[in-house]
Parts: sequence; C-alpha cells; structure tokens
Amino acid sequence: MRLYYDNSYLYVFRSRVDGMRTDDRGTWVRLEDTAFYPESGGQPADGGTLGGQPVLDVQSDDAGDVWHLLASPAEGMLEGAVDVQRRLDHMRQHCAQHIASEAVRRVLGRETISFHTGHTVSTFDIAGREAPDPGGLARAEELALRVVLEDRPVVARWVDEGELSRLGLRAKDNVRPPYRLVEIEDFDQNPCGGTHPARTGEVGPIHLYLGAPEHGGFRIRFYAGLRAGWDHRARADELSRAAGALGVAPEEVAASTVQRLGELSQVRRSAERYRRALLDREADDIAQQAQGMPVLRAFPGREAQELRDLAARLAARGVTLCALTGTADDQGVLVLGRTSGEGPHLGEIVKAICSALGGRGGGSAAQAQALVPLPAEELLQAARLRLPG
Repeated sequence: MRLYYDNSYLYVFRSRVDGMRTDDRGTWVRLEDTAFYPESGGQPADGGTLGGQPVLDVQSDDAGDVWHLLASPAEGMLEGAVDVQRRLDHMRQHCAQHIASEAVRRVLGRETISFHTGHTVSTFDIAGREAPDPGGLARAEELALRVVLEDRPVVARWVDEGELSRLGLRAKDNVRPPYRLVEIEDFDQNPCGGTHPARTGEVGPIHLYLGAPEHGGFRIRFYAGLRAGWDHRARADELSRAAGALGVAPEEVAASTVQRLGELSQVRRSAERYRRALLDREADDIAQQAQGMPVLRAFPGREAQELRDLAARLAARGVTLCALTGTADDQGVLVLGRTSGEGPHLGEIVKAICSALGGRGGGSAAQAQALVPLPAEELLQAARLRLPG
C-alpha cells in the first residue's frame, strides 16, 4: 500500500519486507506498505533512509509494486524515514505545475503535454512549438500567484471511470481505475498520483520563464517555493553586478545596456571602415613594390581573416600569386591567393603542404588556407619551396 496517497506529510513509518532482488546497482527491497514516492509522472523519487540505510532510488514495476534501492540486503520489520525537505520541495514543484499549467491553459489556451521536476529547475511542455507571447505568460504567472495567495484547499480523492468521464478528464495511459483525482478548489482537477501540499499557500511564489521548442511542444521553465526565492536572489545579485559594472542604478541597467550596445556597434562600424582603408593602403604599397612579381611575406601575430582580406586585395591589384603567413590558434596560418584564370591550383598545393608538415587546410584553385604547427617565418619558407617559380 502506498501510504503517501492518503497523507503526503507522512515521513516516518514502519513496514515489513515482503520481497527482495539484486542487480548491479545494489539490493531492491519491496515493503508491505511504503511512504516513499517512486519516480513517476515527472516527479523524482523520494530520498531518505530505510532500516538505517540510505534509500538510493525508488521505482515501481509494471505490476505497480514499489521497490527501494539499498546498498545492502535488509529483512524483517524496518523503519523508513522520508527526506522531509526533498519531499516538501517535490510537493511544491508538483502542485505549482498543476497551478501554472491550468493558468497557462486559461490565459493562453494551450494544454500541458509533459512535466519534469529537475534538481534546480522544473519544466512543463505545452502544445504547439511556437513561443507564447511574453505578455501572456506574465498574465498566466500572475493568475498562478493569485491562486497561491488565495490559499485554496488541495484535495486528493478516488473516482471511478464514469466520474472521470463526466468531469471531462482523461486518465493517463496504463493507469487502471480507481483513479486518484487531485483538485485545487474551483480551479483545477487532474488525475495524478503525485504528492501535493494541503493548500496552495504552501507552494509559495511561482516564476515562469520562456524556454524553447521541445519534443513537439514548447518548454516553460518554472521555479516554485524556496527555489523561486533562490532564483530571485541569484537574478538580483546578477543585476547588481551588472549595475556596478555599468556604473548605474539596477533599474537603469536595461536602458544603459541598450545605449552602450548602440555605441559599441557604431564604434565597431567605424573600426571596420578604418581597417578596410588601412588594408587598401597596405595592398597598394605591396602591389607597387611587387611590380608584378609574386608576394611572399610573413606577418607574425596577424590572424587569418586579415590575411585573407589582404590576399584578396592583392589579387584585385594584379598580384599574380601571394603567400602570406601569420598566427591563428597558436599555430602558423598560411593564406595563398592569386589572380583568376590560368595558374597553379592553390588548394592542391595547400593539401601537399599539410600532408608534409602535419597541418590541415584546403581551398579552391585561386584561394586556399592552412593551419600548420610552425612559426609564421618557418611556414613561409616551407611554402616557398613548394610554390611554382
């Protein structure tokens, strides 16, 4: 018999072992009666002790029997002690999900299709992969909080299939009558085998956040009870740190961030214009000095993107072939470029260099790049030996 069905606040009990089996995880014990909740319906298993041993897991089998995982065998009459704080947390999260799911259904018109209680954050998935309107989710959260503050009774009772049908409810798959119905007064009715507090006021605050599309629906993350308090404290601390870094009051962080991102974007655009102008000037100087000859130069410390941009500019200025080396990811980077039309296949040359020197790279006939574990100057010399002319 599952004692938590009638009393979610039963934490200490005595019962006799009436079954035992072992596997690679340890010894599984079945009791005549148990107050331990087995993992199911999105709610994690209870923790605690049984016969003085830590309960490592609690699962139910296809026959509905509850098995408790222990490190060592146990027999006879045992005392069980449920981890109170873990049980209370799971009660709050589960009841919060009932409240939040019904609030989302009423406000957004979207049904819940699955639920999961995690170690730090809980989630439920609603039908439809599109994201709910943030304003609608905020209204659903407000409705959920009102139900909590009204401290409505939460009652569990057993019903038959006929009553369940008259209420317009559907039992979960593989569940046989009688059905356990959890009711939140004048708000929600839900077939459920989980543990719940006696009143909604025990749930505490509920915070809802947009998640992402998941498994054919859209995921909502939520925090309830003490978790909601911890979440609020963590977010407040992050906001204070951001305010300190920006030198503004916490309530000014958003506006200040938007303003500074705009300024940063403008600075980046200006920097990019100057970078391109400098590369144009550099390419002009190099092409003039080359006088139609190939350009082979090492630029220690310069990254691949700048070398690619410079090679493209040199080709546009009629440099028939260039080999530029620099540094990327603590390795030497080689960029080859040439004018379009007839000429050596630079991609094949890069493959030969990589094969000989242990690098990686590739490219087309007119453009190619490689990363090779050599300093820029040594890589340039290695490339010089393999380039035509």
